[in-house]
Amino acid sequence: MAPSRWLAALLLLLLTACTSLTEKPTSSSALQSCGGAHVTEIIVGAHRNAPRPKLPEVLECHLLAAIEADRPVRLVIASGRPQIVAVSLPTTRGGSLAEQNSPRAHENLETVKRAITTARPNAPGVDDLAALALAADDARSLGDTSANLMLLDTGLSDEGAFDLTADGLLPASPDEVVTQLRATKNLPQLRGFTVFLVGLGYTAPPQTPLSDKWRTRLTQLWHAILQAAGAKVVTIPQPNQSPPVDTDLPVRQIPVPPDDKVKPKTGSQIIFNDASPVSFKPRSDAFLDRGNAREALAPIAEWLRTDERRRARLVGTTADVGSLLGQVQLSKLRARRVHDELVALGVSPRQLSIDGVGSHFPEFTPDRDAAGTLLAGPATLNRSVRIRLR
Repeated sequence: MAPSRWLAALLLLLLTACTSLTEKPTSSSALQSCGGAHVTEIIVGAHRNAPRPKLPEVLECHLLAAIEADRPVRLVIASGRPQIVAVSLPTTRGGSLAEQNSPRAHENLETVKRAITTARPNAPGVDDLAALALAADDARSLGDTSANLMLLDTGLSDEGAFDLTADGLLPASPDEVVTQLRATKNLPQLRGFTVFLVGLGYTAPPQTPLSDKWRTRLTQLWHAILQAAGAKVVTIPQPNQSPPVDTDLPVRQIPVPPDDKVKPKTGSQIIFNDASPVSFKPRSDAFLDRGNAREALAPIAEWLRTDERRRARLVGTTADVGSLLGQVQLSKLRARRVHDELVALGVSPRQLSIDGVGSHFPEFTPDRDAAGTLLAGPATLNRSVRIRLR
C-alpha cells in the first residue's frame, strides 16, 4: 500500500474509534439534560373515567437516563389499593459499548411504555395521593431519596384523604386543603423528590369534563399539596384524548360545579358560595374577582330592574371559623358588598335588604371533624351570599 493511502486508512481508523467512543454518551447527555439518573416511579391512573395513560415524549429522556444507568423502574397502579409492579428490563451495561448503546436502551423504553398502556387496576376507585406516598416509600427502600415520581393520571381521586367526591373540595382553597391534610396526618413525605404531573384534569366518559377553570383549580390543589409535602413539582398539561381504560372496576364521578348563568325567577333562592364567581378573599369582604362577580350578578340586576315591585333579600353566611359575632359581622359585610354591586348595576336600593347570620343558618353543613379540624369542602359551601327573590 502506498504511504499516502496507508496514512489515510490509519487516520480513518482513528476517527472511527473516536466516534464510537464519543457517541456512547447518549447516556451521559441524557444524564446532563435530565438532571441525572434516578429511580423512576411511574404512577399510572389505570382506571375508569380516565384516558388510557401514556408517557409524554418530554419525560422519555428522564426514563432513558434511568434505564441506561440500570436504575430501577417501577409502576404503581393508582387504584383504590395502590399496587407496585416491577418492570423487568435487561441490563444495558453488559457487553461492548455498541451493545450498551441506544438500541438496547430504546428497546427497554418501549417495554416500559407498553407496561404503562396495558396496566389495569386491582380494586375499585382511585387514590393518587396514596399511590404517590407508596411510590416514595418504594424509592426510599431502593436507596434513592431524590427519585422521579411521574403521575400519569387525571388527579381526580375518589378514595382516601384527598377524595374529590366530597362536595366543595374541588373549588376549595388550596391552603385549607393542605391544612386539613396536615392536621389529619395525611400529607405524604416527599422531600427531595420531583413529582411530574401529567394530564391533570383530562377525563374520559362518563366523568363530566373539566373546563379550563376547574383544571386550573385542580392543578393549584395538587401543587399546594405536593409542595407542602416537600416535593419539587413539574406540570405537563398533556391533553390526553386516548380511549378510556378498559376495566369493569368502578370509579365514582367527581362533582364539577356548573359554570352556567343563573336564571332568576320569583320565589327562587340563588346561592353564591365560594365555588361560584361571587366569592371573596379570605377573611375579607372584597371580591376574589370583581369582574366575574359583576358578570354573575348581572342577570339578577336585570330581573330586578324589569319590575320595581320585585325584591331581593341578601343573606350572608360563613364557615364555622372564629367567634359567632365575628362570623355575623363578616357575613353581613359580604352581603352588603353584593348589595352595593347590584346597586351599581342599576338596581334601586329600595328593592334590596341585607342580613348576616354567620354559620347559624338551617342549611349549614358541619365543617369540622370530631377533632375540630376544619374540613375544606363543607367550609367552601358554607361561605355564601344567598339571594331570595320575591
